[in-house]
Amino acid sequence: MSEWRRRDAWPRVGPDLVDALIAAAVFVLVLVPLLSGGQSEARLQLEPTPAAVALLGAGCLALAVRRRFPWLVWVATTAVGLVAWVEADGPTPVYLPAVLALATLATRVPTSRSALAAAVSVVLPAVVVAVANDQGLIDSFVLGLAPWSAVAAMTGVAIRNQRAVVAGALDRAVQAEARQEEEAQRRVAEERLRIARDLHDVVAHHIAVVNVQSGVAQHLLRSNPDRAAEALGHVREASQTVLNEVPGLLGLLRTTDEAEPTAPTPTLAGAVDLVERARRSGLDVTLRTTGPASVLSVSADLAAYRVLQESLTNAARHGTGHAEVTLVHDAAGCSLTVRNSCAVPGPDSSGAGRHGLVGMTERVHAAGGTITAGPVGSGGTDWLVEAWVPAETSERVR
Repeated sequence: MSEWRRRDAWPRVGPDLVDALIAAAVFVLVLVPLLSGGQSEARLQLEPTPAAVALLGAGCLALAVRRRFPWLVWVATTAVGLVAWVEADGPTPVYLPAVLALATLATRVPTSRSALAAAVSVVLPAVVVAVANDQGLIDSFVLGLAPWSAVAAMTGVAIRNQRAVVAGALDRAVQAEARQEEEAQRRVAEERLRIARDLHDVVAHHIAVVNVQSGVAQHLLRSNPDRAAEALGHVREASQTVLNEVPGLLGLLRTTDEAEPTAPTPTLAGAVDLVERARRSGLDVTLRTTGPASVLSVSADLAAYRVLQESLTNAARHGTGHAEVTLVHDAAGCSLTVRNSCAVPGPDSSGAGRHGLVGMTERVHAAGGTITAGPVGSGGTDWLVEAWVPAETSERVR
């Protein structure tokens, strides 16, 4: 879009200078045959008289403001050309600025008015020549102005239509870009709202543990100090979990009045069910799991589940019907790899590069993990998502 704007803006970088240069070029183009003198084989009067040069200069001077005052310039150049025609007692190239002014006028006014101006440019010279030179309305050179006037008017109309097409395409592109940006913001907002709901599940659960165990500790503090100490240990463990989860997610959330969710938070333990649902939807999924299941934090477990869910959705929507899922568990955490073939190879073929990847990246980074996604293979024929989330006991970077 920025490239389109730069290309569209260049004529506005000094239109007055451009018009002045065009006027000077027309002046030189007409002056050269005038300086040659005499009469051409086409009966063009090429006498370099002071009046002819002065009229040519006046017509070209008017061309310098042809974009600002198209009607006035067309009238002025036509009048100058007709006066030069009468003064030369025959056709003269001094009429050329009037033809250019007609083409400019056609780029600024509706087609009906352009046709009217072209008709006047044909009829008026014939009338003036007939009255001034007693040649009658039937004159070969006068009638020859008809195709020139028609070509000038049609050229102007074509330029105006082309500009309208380009302007319309640019407007549609700008509107599409605005809608895409709005859609991206909406999707990110929805993803953050889902994160807020997941945070509610995490925090509510552990706060409930803190509340229950602190009540137990208070009740048993005097009668059974050992069990009270055990309950306080659970309180400390739950509160520490909340302290570990909240800082990573708090910056992604916003206040919302929506009803709180009641469904349990999904975890990577449901990966098999998620894969089975994808298979029932028609996606051929191969699942490989290595190592015993890692003990993940709640946010890391949820992030890995969402990455798998989004990747399978994109594979079904944008792929060729096959996906390979690999889960590798170890003491440090869990690595998740999803690879699928792309129906249309390219950087955006998976669809995740637009909006889905934003949510996946936010979740994984908030959990202290890493994620990459992009095309792989020759020509980008496959799409690969690789994510890693830390185990609950692994060291997290602050």
